Amino acid sequence: MKRIYFYSFLLTGIISLGFFFSCNPKNSVIPYPVPSGLVTSPDFKVEVNGTDVWVERVGGADMEQQNPNAVIYRGELEDMNIAAFSCAGPMGIKVTAPENIRSFLIRPKNRNIQAKVKGKELLFNIPGPQKLYLEIDSLPHLAIFADPTEDNPPKEGDAGVVYYGPGKHDVGQIDLQSNQTVYIAAGAIVNARVRGRDLQNVRITGRGILQGNVRISGTTNLMVDGIFIRNTSGWTNTLTDCRNCIYSNVKVFSYGARWGLDGINPVSCRNFTIDNCFMRCRDDCIAIKSMNPDLKVDSIFVTNNVMVGWACSDGVTLGFELNGSPVQNVMVRNCDILYARSGGMTGGHSGFSIVCDGPAWVQNIRYEDIRIEEQIEFKNLELIVTPGKYYGDDPPGHIKGVYMKNISWENTEKPFIISGFSPENMVEDVTFDHCSVGGKILTDTADADFIINEFTKDIKFIY
Repeated sequence: MKRIYFYSFLLTGIISLGFFFSCNPKNSVIPYPVPSGLVTSPDFKVEVNGTDVWVERVGGADMEQQNPNAVIYRGELEDMNIAAFSCAGPMGIKVTAPENIRSFLIRPKNRNIQAKVKGKELLFNIPGPQKLYLEIDSLPHLAIFADPTEDNPPKEGDAGVVYYGPGKHDVGQIDLQSNQTVYIAAGAIVNARVRGRDLQNVRITGRGILQGNVRISGTTNLMVDGIFIRNTSGWTNTLTDCRNCIYSNVKVFSYGARWGLDGINPVSCRNFTIDNCFMRCRDDCIAIKSMNPDLKVDSIFVTNNVMVGWACSDGVTLGFELNGSPVQNVMVRNCDILYARSGGMTGGHSGFSIVCDGPAWVQNIRYEDIRIEEQIEFKNLELIVTPGKYYGDDPPGHIKGVYMKNISWENTEKPFIISGFSPENMVEDVTFDHCSVGGKILTDTADADFIINEFTKDIKFIY
């Protein structure tokens, strides 16, 4: 009988500690070293499977100082907290705030993470590596980057490797070379611009921090993997006329200026993949562009990403600059768009958009399994052909063949804009396949606030 009571007591204890799995050696957590010179968060402490994980606070000033015309942002801090670590297997996470927690939200909502509040503590489980965005009371938001563990990372002294170990590195500029790996280890912060032109077989990888922006052109076989890029000057990642490139598990945070701080911009690229990345950006999180009339855009894949359009931003946009033709074969799939805010040249940003401001023929664009959460300030969707004059003096273009499947918009109050420019510059062949607004399936334009002009045709609903 005593043995039965002992096992019952042990089982009760395990259940009461159900948020922590450290008893299983397969559920490993690797906290990152603390880089020198960075700010420890005054807002949160984080434990993962009972192991302390350092939390950084980084960002700009009060948003009112940075964007005085955006009334919605006044008094809102731009700072973000970050807890980053590597892990394998399920994790129990405990977040501790300075005071008792009154309200919280764990995004993306579709992860369906169930959490418990115990005074100052928020406790929840995750099944393995992923990226979360937590809103707790009125504190600056907390991003949790639970990275997968690294598989055979480069070592210092390896041939063809530029290695940055833990610590601060004031480099100024990194000039990439073909057949080169730039490795930024966990615990390293590298203050540098990254530049490269007409290269082959380049890797930028690691679990550390790059403080700067990336400009690479004419390059084939580029891999950017795992790093955290922070930027306060211009587009964060500008990839021009590049082919066979992958951004994977990259984290991007742009802050400090009023606009022009896009996250990842494939410009006139072919066969380009952005997968499993997190972006919180002052301007568009992902902007696919075609600025050279002689270069086309083909086969762009945006998959499994989390996007926070913070201040003047869509989640994903094709445009504005679409000058080369065609712009074709773009797939956006299984992404979560958490925010899209602020005004713009066409009247405001949207969850995702195609803004054809140039002569390109935009065709065969597919969006599938996309979740747009409620923080949308102006528009849910925009498909528009402009006069072509916003960023140049160009003739207008054309949009044909946009297929949207299993898209959910949570905000029921924002419009859907579909607008051509003329009988020769249409938006046509647009399909909504099992899409919903506020949980209601779209069967017709009457089911939501659709604003459609006369230069559109063949708008279809499948339900």
